[in-house]
Amino acid sequence: MLGVEVALIGATGTLGSEILSALLAQPFPQYQITVITRSKNPDIASHPRITIKEGSYDDHAFLVAALTGQDALVITLGFSVCHILQPLIIRAACEAKVPYILPCEFGSDTSNPRLISAIPVHSSKVDARKLVEELGTSTDGTRTSSWIGIINNAWFDWSLAGGWFGIDIKFRKVTLFDGDGIKTYTSTIHMSGLTVARLFALPITVSGRNLTSSVTSNDSKPQRTLASFANKMVYVANFRLSQLDIFQAVQRATHTTDADWDVAHVPLAQYIRDGSTKLDDGDNLGIMNLLYGNLFVKGVADAYYLDGSMEEVGLNNDLLGLEDCENLDDVVRRVVEEVTEGK
Repeated sequence: MLGVEVALIGATGTLGSEILSALLAQPFPQYQITVITRSKNPDIASHPRITIKEGSYDDHAFLVAALTGQDALVITLGFSVCHILQPLIIRAACEAKVPYILPCEFGSDTSNPRLISAIPVHSSKVDARKLVEELGTSTDGTRTSSWIGIINNAWFDWSLAGGWFGIDIKFRKVTLFDGDGIKTYTSTIHMSGLTVARLFALPITVSGRNLTSSVTSNDSKPQRTLASFANKMVYVANFRLSQLDIFQAVQRATHTTDADWDVAHVPLAQYIRDGSTKLDDGDNLGIMNLLYGNLFVKGVADAYYLDGSMEEVGLNNDLLGLEDCENLDDVVRRVVEEVTEGK
């Protein structure tokens, strides 16, 4: 992508800060980054390639002005506000004709209707993509804005540190889900951020043509353009692991055995049902049961199933230079140190 101007909303969040770092570290192209924020934030480091624009997300005129001339927009809002604020931002981005909009995906494959059925809250992500398709198409049918969804499934390091895989590192307690031992895709936060930087580094065209599908070069190696991902998902992952695989990696990092842990078992289906019960009772943390339980349900969130097909979609790791991005044991050791040292 040439002359890349990238707008970033949510630059100081867990993922947004990682994306900002990855964009600044990308050797070519060198991105010019506009951080759009609702308030002054000292956590955003001063950098010659960063411009900060401060204003309200409810101010349509402000957003349109801030987004005009941008080549891409990345939205990384918090889970609790994304469904409220994202439509406002998308409307402004489409009016400003931002070519590529990366909405708040960065999770499981929401093109899979089985996932939406299991976790209905994800329907807001589907609505966001539809809004881009609607507003990003002019009356003559010309596409002026497109979405690209980054699908990385659960963040491995964040989830492990928070105990969301059922593993409490600090107090050495584990709740194992009795199921089929399904292995699920996971990605680190670092890889999720790196994916954005590598995606925007793809060429817009090949041989001067603005392509809308993959092409093959003379050496028969598949080559993709940024335009080929318009209104499509990008699929990445660091690891494919069962819950037991994750627990055993923690045991290696802590030099422990089962005897050192308080081990409980719960049927996976019950764990998921308990999440629905919690939500019905007003306990919003029940959503975590649904999110993490369904990671280990075949055909729901264990892998990527485009448009509900039971055939798994291949990863784009190699295309983006993300193969062997991080080592499992190294990541687990880092998480264990952070949790046990209280960082």
